[in-house]
Amino acid sequence: MKKTIFLCAATLLTLVSCNDYLDTVPSRGDNEVLKSGEQIEALFNNSDIFNSKVSFLAASGDDIDLTMEMYNAMGYATDAYISGLTFSIDDIANYQYGDTHWESEYNKVFTANLIINEIDNVANLSDTDRAQYLAQAHFMRALAYWNLAQSYCMPYSAETKDGLGLPLKQTTSYEENLERATLQQTYDLIEADLNEALKSPKTDIDKRWWVSKPAAQALLARFYLFTQDYEKAADMARQALQSGKAILHDYNTLSRQEVPTMSPEGIEDVVMRSEFYTYSPNQMTDYKEMYYSQYFAAESGIYLIPSATLTALYDQENDLRYEQFFNKNGLWDAWLSGFGDDIMYRKFYHYIWGDYTPSGPTVPEMLLTQAEALARMNKVSEAMNLVNQLRKARMRSGSDGVELTANNQQEAILQIIDERHREMPFIMRWFDIRRLAFNETAYDDVVVERSFFSVEQNIVDTSKGYLYTLPVKSRRYAAPLPNKDIARSGNQIIQNEYTAQDIQKKEIDVPDSGWNDDWNW
Repeated sequence: MKKTIFLCAATLLTLVSCNDYLDTVPSRGDNEVLKSGEQIEALFNNSDIFNSKVSFLAASGDDIDLTMEMYNAMGYATDAYISGLTFSIDDIANYQYGDTHWESEYNKVFTANLIINEIDNVANLSDTDRAQYLAQAHFMRALAYWNLAQSYCMPYSAETKDGLGLPLKQTTSYEENLERATLQQTYDLIEADLNEALKSPKTDIDKRWWVSKPAAQALLARFYLFTQDYEKAADMARQALQSGKAILHDYNTLSRQEVPTMSPEGIEDVVMRSEFYTYSPNQMTDYKEMYYSQYFAAESGIYLIPSATLTALYDQENDLRYEQFFNKNGLWDAWLSGFGDDIMYRKFYHYIWGDYTPSGPTVPEMLLTQAEALARMNKVSEAMNLVNQLRKARMRSGSDGVELTANNQQEAILQIIDERHREMPFIMRWFDIRRLAFNETAYDDVVVERSFFSVEQNIVDTSKGYLYTLPVKSRRYAAPLPNKDIARSGNQIIQNEYTAQDIQKKEIDVPDSGWNDDWNW
């Protein structure tokens, strides 16, 4: 019998200890463990399923800028953060304590499979409840596999679809095959699951952590945009936007608070925090722009320090996203100061550990998805109308430059991509960089570059620095799988393959660390 983390008997034991709804642990995946609708609902209401832990992904794109000078001042950053900054391969694969993103998403797959496979053993369910539980489970599995595919597989395209996808667990059996399916097979399962989720009897949003037809339509719209099926992407986004419960939040109504803060040098000042920053978990879970509550969570120690290219995208006087979330003196949270305005990105944070951006689909994402899909079908006027609908809710009322214009298809597409970047920085930006490299146009390709110290085996060498370049179509778009789980699978799972050209390094000068080597401690 092969051992694998995917069945997660240890996880199930944890669930049993935390929740009373599971009274047995499956052996070989064929014991009956679900006996009531209350147990199923408890699984769906487990708050752990709402987060995707993505530390190294948060630092991989062109939005993060932890400079060498900042690192010298900090003296430490997490392994995951450094791995993302330097496009690590071996260090990510060999994380001592495993890969929390990989494990948390497969735990969601396990939960979904448990419900899909065991629901026939649950008596006294109404047809409506049974249909909703199945829709919810298929949606959960689809979103987990989508997050995994964007992280560990190459982007979907005609040239990559026959390459490596994911191990596709569809049961809770220890003995299920763990060989990686093709990317096409992986995407086929995601699409099939989302079509099952469309069967949800909830025709609009009730509780935002429960799947509804608009939520399934919204995730399908994202799926089709990332697979270059623009007609279906536009149609699904249009249908999702008909929801009466997912609404666009006008940032002109947002308030900010002065929060006292102090620099490492003892300078007293304030940081202006958005009212979103102080949202309670319940407010976050029921955030009105979301079709389904799930968040990308960059764990503690992953500081969202915006790059100059990101901040330059905004009208810093009139774009309320910049005013609300790019906090002056925010770096003082990381005990850093002396770096210009010491800006840190903060949106949702105060009551919940880490920095959070939505991973569940939102109304702004659907406006931008429909707009980009229409623009790629050369429906420029319709596309720009949708972008400007979003901008009216994001730009200061009465300011100049609220509405964008485009004279042709290329201008429209580039304007929309920039607006996606402003609206969904960091994680979704990384996913966009990947897909843009493999779509039908080259003018939207992105080369990611950053300067940082040499790093080997998660050890930062501050005496040597490199300009790290991630070229277009690098195979490092796919993060390495955890070697621990490859070993646990009996080597059924195989690792991604990389070449010497996937990460380019050019040695550069490093700043003075400020440490005196002659000091005698």
